[in-house]
Amino acid sequence: MRHPVRSFRVCPEPIAHGRVMRLLATVRLPAWLLLVVLLAVRHVTAMEGTGVPVRAIHVMVDPSLARVLSLWILLMVPVGLPLLYFNEGLVAHVWVALTGGASRSIGASMRACGYVLAPVLAVVGLVDIPLYLGYMPGIVYFGVLGALALVHWVLLGMALAKTHQMGMLRGWLVALQPTLVFVIVTLLRALPELTEIPGLPPVGGGYAIP
Repeated sequence: MRHPVRSFRVCPEPIAHGRVMRLLATVRLPAWLLLVVLLAVRHVTAMEGTGVPVRAIHVMVDPSLARVLSLWILLMVPVGLPLLYFNEGLVAHVWVALTGGASRSIGASMRACGYVLAPVLAVVGLVDIPLYLGYMPGIVYFGVLGALALVHWVLLGMALAKTHQMGMLRGWLVALQPTLVFVIVTLLRALPELTEIPGLPPVGGGYAIP
């Protein structure tokens, strides 16, 4: 975080993907485990017949289906970590190759994406707790996501530029695509829990009948 340019000048091959995945798991999964425990406690202590808090997605999806979808997405977080790591690296490497060629392997691009994802996913994990517990207004979540996208883009641009020994402007240009992947994945995960979504009409009432 303090020296992103210096950190990616050296990129030992072959890439130790296990080390990157351990880092991602270390910064992301503790908050995820805490959230799962909190939701389980809330479910056990909830009174019989409690309604489902209204969410913006209920305009398009039945509340019961949205609730199941939200739970399934949450439980898939450990599986999603390697998928996000692989897909961001793949997209980044393709765009590096298309804009002038890559001086290092696809594994090097994945490494850059993985190390940049670590601090960003740590914040996502913390923000998920108030989001899933119903204390995060939708507009605030979009603001946080925008700030995370900016941090991800700036750091990844520098990381890719030094990894593949190319100009900083080209690095930031290439970083737009994997940053878009991060934003789309994070936003789709949050959709079932957002209280409001720009472009959708507000849902009336405080609770929906499951």
